[in-house]
Amino acid sequence: MRAFLALVPDAAALEVLRAYQQQLVQTPWAHQVKWVSANHWHLTVRFLGEITNAQRLQFARMLSAALREQSVPPIHAQFSQPQFFPSPRQPRVIACLVQATPALQQLAALAERLAQRIGLPPERKPFNGHITLGRTREAFPGAVKLPFEESYAPFVANSVVLFKSELTPSGPIYTTLDVFPL
Repeated sequence: MRAFLALVPDAAALEVLRAYQQQLVQTPWAHQVKWVSANHWHLTVRFLGEITNAQRLQFARMLSAALREQSVPPIHAQFSQPQFFPSPRQPRVIACLVQATPALQQLAALAERLAQRIGLPPERKPFNGHITLGRTREAFPGAVKLPFEESYAPFVANSVVLFKSELTPSGPIYTTLDVFPL
């Protein structure tokens, strides 16, 4: 199964993200973006990729125990207005970047350690939290400006979720496998 560990935005954060996306879909280039539906918005803590059910169960047991032992608090962070990611010159997505707080960094480091313990290779890139609002298509025009001033909105997560991701021609289907309170 294809899986990932993620934080889901709280209701207030979802409203801000919804307002951002509503503004973006009004732009002249909006048809060059595949917009992510609100029920798919999340902050990936660690993409696990293809794992067996045994790996999933082992990961879940270890994560649950570690969260209890380490007393990882709820995540209180902030996310930016929409930006081109990973860079404005070669955007793959339009996303809100999430500021890495100590608690979020702690959670990402824990997820990385546990992923390696179930036999997954180390993540090649450093953790860079973001919430994807849309994916640019190949024909996306260059030199596009986003219609936002620099600002930040609060993000709160009281749990971390292990999702199964099934890729289909009409888009991914996410299924909650486990929820771990923080």
